[in-house]
Amino acid sequence: MLLLILASLFASVFSTNYQHVTIALKQRNTDILEEALFRVSDPASPTYGEYWTQDMIDEVVNPPQETVDKMMNGPLREADCIQKGAAIECYKFDLMSIFSIYKDIDFVEMTGELSDGLSEDVVAPKKMFAGEGYVGREVMVELYNITHNKIVGDGGGVCAVEYQNAPGFSQNDLLAQQQLNGEPKHEIVHIVGVNQGTMIETELDVQMMSQVAEGSDIWFWGGEQWLYSFAVNFLNASDVPDVVSMSWGWSSRQQCSSGLGPCSGNMTSAVYIHRTNFEYIKMGLRGVTLTASSGDAGAPGRTNENCAVGDGTRAVNPIFPGSSPYVTSVGATYLVSTPNYKQWTNWKTPLCLQYGCVNGTKELPCNYNSTGWTTGGGFAIYNETRPAWQEAVVGEYLQSAATRPTNFQTNGRGYPDVSAIGHLCPVVVGGTLMPVDGTSCSSPVFAAMVALLNDYQKSRGKSVLGFLNPVLYKMAEDGVFNDIVDGNNMCTEMQCCSDEFGYQSWKGWDPVTGLGTPNFGLMVEWLEANT
Repeated sequence: MLLLILASLFASVFSTNYQHVTIALKQRNTDILEEALFRVSDPASPTYGEYWTQDMIDEVVNPPQETVDKMMNGPLREADCIQKGAAIECYKFDLMSIFSIYKDIDFVEMTGELSDGLSEDVVAPKKMFAGEGYVGREVMVELYNITHNKIVGDGGGVCAVEYQNAPGFSQNDLLAQQQLNGEPKHEIVHIVGVNQGTMIETELDVQMMSQVAEGSDIWFWGGEQWLYSFAVNFLNASDVPDVVSMSWGWSSRQQCSSGLGPCSGNMTSAVYIHRTNFEYIKMGLRGVTLTASSGDAGAPGRTNENCAVGDGTRAVNPIFPGSSPYVTSVGATYLVSTPNYKQWTNWKTPLCLQYGCVNGTKELPCNYNSTGWTTGGGFAIYNETRPAWQEAVVGEYLQSAATRPTNFQTNGRGYPDVSAIGHLCPVVVGGTLMPVDGTSCSSPVFAAMVALLNDYQKSRGKSVLGFLNPVLYKMAEDGVFNDIVDGNNMCTEMQCCSDEFGYQSWKGWDPVTGLGTPNFGLMVEWLEANT
């Protein structure tokens, strides 16, 4: 996964008096919205799929309007501000104003291009073996039994989100990839923000979505925001997609650490994550599915690539938003090449005929020893209780004999939820085909499958799937997923660590590949029988 490091030195933030900021206002009745999300997301509920409008959400949680008006007409009078529900966006915010509005806000998120410390870290397939080839559309359709593999109606769109003014994509590269995979040409027409230049991460996101879901309405959403401010802008947009994939993230503990993060004053990572999670609740209540990459540096994470412990360094470090309870977290697998495997040798697409595609059906979790990097997973911090929909399966894992660290938040949300292919993903960049790796591949792959499922549901007169996790764990009870019982995430992108630094795969759900990889055809059958 291409995880871009969010870095903003406080010295640079305070180098000028005026900033572009998003102010998180204190909200009311948050428990009401969380309960409502559970009801609309549970197929057994009489209100399943009865999603809310943004006006309904705002009416419940927004602070009293007189409080907002006092701020807008008082301390923020000269700050060039716009109210966006339970948030205020200001373009000329005087940082000293924080002190006069502090009692009415949760925090102020700084936005703007963070040129210092922003790095791009594309995961290349560092290890390739004889017989390996690309995992293109033909392979994925067969591997995951994608029986409804074309958008036939209004699928509602699937969106790749890029943060921190990251570059965009090339329409020509997208069209070239579609031709290689035997798909009709289908350009991206929904572009939010500026599509400036190209970046492998963005090319990967949009092209893998296209390969899985032919004819899908792919969105590109870029801008200077980080997680919270993106969610605010999304919720206040007039037109939004039904599925969003996020291939970005960073250590949960370091969302607001010294020298990192968009945070202001004495704001903590826990506060930032709690509030961003609540924005994800709103998105789910609107009927939007969020998928997120689980990470590319194993359970230790990118803040502990060297497998250190002690002196404040922790062995395992969950990432955010990949560990959020309100996203579908997606881990990554690779396909084991099977010599002389006959089932998939009758290739038809130019991609497989000219460049070669992998044969085989066995998937294993991406690990440093096999792919040169390691799929992420573990248990979230800053969650008071584990979500009910995964309590049983996570509890079974914790009672198993699987090897795991001695020190982790055992009552936290376990992640990932599912996995998909993340090795040797074919991407055209600057007119050249190249393999790209990471959970930045697996998240958009699974997001595109959700877009197909939404299209199928709409063809039956049903609502879109929205917040997906309660449905996924019910599906798992009926054997919908391909369980992966071998492997671990005790390595990083640099080396392998000891048992203390990760988790072992096990039967059923585990914090390496989650519930496993999807059998799309069985998912369709389950939806037909249960929704």
